[in-house]
Amino acid sequence: MAAVLTALLGPNTAIQTSKLNTKAPGGGAAAEWHQDWAFYPHTNDDMLAFGLMLEDVDAANGPLQVIPGSHKGPVLAHTNADGVFCGAVDPDDPDFHHDRAVTLTGKAGSMTVHHARTLHGSAPNVSDRNWLICFFECRAAHAWPFLGSGSYLKLSGGSQQALWDHHQASVITSRLTPVPRCEEVPVRLPLPPAPDPGSIFKTQKTGGARSMFDARACSPMPAK
Repeated sequence: MAAVLTALLGPNTAIQTSKLNTKAPGGGAAAEWHQDWAFYPHTNDDMLAFGLMLEDVDAANGPLQVIPGSHKGPVLAHTNADGVFCGAVDPDDPDFHHDRAVTLTGKAGSMTVHHARTLHGSAPNVSDRNWLICFFECRAAHAWPFLGSGSYLKLSGGSQQALWDHHQASVITSRLTPVPRCEEVPVRLPLPPAPDPGSIFKTQKTGGARSMFDARACSPMPAK
């Protein structure tokens, strides 16, 4: 993994976070379509997510789906109808091209790698087997988190709501916007936060994300 990481990002890298994503047999929750970059924008997008499959993954147990090339496109809005960050894109967004998605399957021990701006999601687990993947989200050491992202808050020890309230109170004219002006890379801050931002599943549920997988049949995409 380190060899792949340094080949893609250069010699100086750091871990952003690691997490074990699980889906129980017979209906483990979907991860709605999103871009990791929406959760933790940085000063540059030299950021990757490595997914290590701990169990066999096939079309039935909710595999990861990605849209190739989407990391070169826009950062889509991840907000609900009220403008609250919900951690998922709107299925009707014209820049969301679901018909281009491919499915990533493999045996236990296989690894996926996707860019932080890649659109991806995964359907519910409808099989009789677990879905277990360990994600390592990594960055080049020269990428630093923006104020307002979950990454910054882990460093500062604060809360997203307290941060949002503070900046709301600091407005002089008009209103606060979670879309800053940046150069080179598109950025949206994940603010105002969902009621419970404890995980992507809680963010999407409490933020009222519209489900791509409820709106359409969960038929598996062709495996790649």
